[in-house]
Amino acid sequence: MKNFLARQKQEGFFSVRFKSAAGKLTAAQLLAIHELAEKFGAGFVNLTSRQEISVPFVREENFTAIEKFCTEHDLKLCPLGAVFKQVTACQGTQTCPSGVIDSPKIALELERQHGGRVLPNKITCAVTGCPNNCMKVDNNDIGVKGAVEPKFFADNCVYCGACAKVCRVGAIKIDRAKKIWTLDRDKCLNCGRCVKACKKLALRGEVGYKIYFSGKDFLPMIRAEERLYKIVDAALKYFSEHGKPRERFGKMLARLGTEEFTNVLK
Repeated sequence: MKNFLARQKQEGFFSVRFKSAAGKLTAAQLLAIHELAEKFGAGFVNLTSRQEISVPFVREENFTAIEKFCTEHDLKLCPLGAVFKQVTACQGTQTCPSGVIDSPKIALELERQHGGRVLPNKITCAVTGCPNNCMKVDNNDIGVKGAVEPKFFADNCVYCGACAKVCRVGAIKIDRAKKIWTLDRDKCLNCGRCVKACKKLALRGEVGYKIYFSGKDFLPMIRAEERLYKIVDAALKYFSEHGKPRERFGKMLARLGTEEFTNVLK
């Protein structure tokens, strides 16, 4: 019970938090939360930074009834403490024009594999659909970002400059007279804007994932979705084996260094 009740400063009161499916709840679930807040809380909800809905001012003695209500209305409670927290996500390719990966799909699979997993300390995880980084993945213990690696096909290129115009960081240079196209891969954000701008199929994009641990990327772009899940699992196992109680992931890396950790991920 205590693993789901967040203590408030008001004596005798707690809040309960409900998971969303990568930031998505049905209208029926929202109505059910409204009913629960009226019946067991103070008639209002709070939104957390992890895309959870929190109902404050509930009493401990009502928790059994709240659990039953959740079962009846397809609501999932968020566990507290040193666990793998709900994965936050933007909507990616499901609705966003800039999205290059299906962020909710990735987030829900990570949640299915690891949600509530007990660890030395809490792990926050976010998935963002493109380098716009709306979900601020580098502020999480684990972050996944959609990426596109441009591939150049010279036979199709008319050197019009459309790709260079949309590049936000000036990574693409074109010499129309000499018919030379160059890409500075150190500057490239892997956003895919150049690929979308090319109407001649001179640029085609290979979609993949960049993964971050405490804001740092230790690996090149990951091509396969299944490999992404294996890397996350390996990182969590490493944390379970080497992390100290109450030590955050980044603190563990600072203490142990990153060489062994990077080798574990490969």
